[in-house]
Amino acid sequence: MQDIKDLKLQGYTISEISQHYTENGLKPPSLPTIRKYFQMDVLPETPNENLQKDKAFDHEPFRSAILAILFNNKDKKNVCMSSVYDVLEEKFIESGDFDELPGNEQTLRNYIHYLKQSGLIEQNPKELRIYDHVFDTPPGQQLLIDFGQTEIVPGVTVHFICLLLRYSRYLVVLAQDHKYNAEEACRAIYRAFCKLGGRPSELVIDQDAVFVATETYGEVVKTRVFEDFCTEQDLKLWVCHKADLESKGPIENSVGFVKKNFFSARKLENIEAVWKSMPGWLSRKNKRIHKAIFCVPLNVFNEIEKDTLRPLVPSMYENSPSSFLAAEIGGTPYIQYKSCKYSVPRDCCFHTVYFKPIRNNLIVYDENHKYLCTHVLSECKGIFRQLPEHRKQPSTAWFAVAERLRKKWNCYDFQHFVNGVKMLSGTLI
Repeated sequence: MQDIKDLKLQGYTISEISQHYTENGLKPPSLPTIRKYFQMDVLPETPNENLQKDKAFDHEPFRSAILAILFNNKDKKNVCMSSVYDVLEEKFIESGDFDELPGNEQTLRNYIHYLKQSGLIEQNPKELRIYDHVFDTPPGQQLLIDFGQTEIVPGVTVHFICLLLRYSRYLVVLAQDHKYNAEEACRAIYRAFCKLGGRPSELVIDQDAVFVATETYGEVVKTRVFEDFCTEQDLKLWVCHKADLESKGPIENSVGFVKKNFFSARKLENIEAVWKSMPGWLSRKNKRIHKAIFCVPLNVFNEIEKDTLRPLVPSMYENSPSSFLAAEIGGTPYIQYKSCKYSVPRDCCFHTVYFKPIRNNLIVYDENHKYLCTHVLSECKGIFRQLPEHRKQPSTAWFAVAERLRKKWNCYDFQHFVNGVKMLSGTLI
């Protein structure tokens, strides 16, 4: 309105004012509106005063009741407007004072919004979060993991796991028709390792029940299956804060990207259709320019990050466990591979162990598929390899007899004798 008056003072006509708005890329007001304010000598202070509707709840006793409800709940972060409406119904309708409220829930919501804008309701200051720039980690260090789910047709929900290399932003997605448990999640992670051709040094995870059993004051207790997997693959962990989506933005964005870009426009009726379409979609998306790094993830991965990943080691969670060799351990704690012997813990005697050679290493697991040890394969024939922790320890069975004799003959000379024997055996306490 003031612009129209200023243009009038500069000598513009009504048609020229409309043309001036168009030339400056602005939507011009209608000709009746321009003519209305062009002919005014003084602009009104509140030009929309006649257009404002009467607020249904801005009358007593509703106004005071609404202000009282909001004042009593000012310490709460969020107060549901439908709950306020229900309190008004209980107070005025069920008591018999009124037959009905003067408006519906949307009318009440608009009125409360008006009260907040006019300053009649004291609002708590918003807690704004300050962010720091997060520098990228070295290539091959971090792999971010998160889960997602989406309903493709009524009654059919697809659960998927996203694995994202932080440096190159190379994305791997695996899906199934039910929720992941710990063993399935470890198997999916190992499948991603095989697809990438190596292992990262660190996993960045949320405090999901699949991975983390409990967390107390920063001390994280992993689930048994996931802890065995981390020990087997020699992986470090970076555990994000619980229920803090903003601490793992890249992987959260990836989960949302999968939902919007893959699932939203496709007509998928079962998990087989997802398995058929997902690989091609992943291949295309890893070839696009990523907006966070302004590079193509596939090119960065092939040229830089792939060579920095650690070599693969076998896992009990791979898809072909039959590739492991079994060995029955008798009274001698070692396994024989080709012409060489390799030690195992003495607790494995008279049990079955599993092992698998890969590159220059021999990986050994117990009968419950728990990682035991790793041997370096010998290039010579007839060699016996024994780890220091697998050597026989001095027996302590005679300690109880010595203590019993010491109590029976409690004299200085006998105690000196017992301590001397313990010292010779290297077990003096």
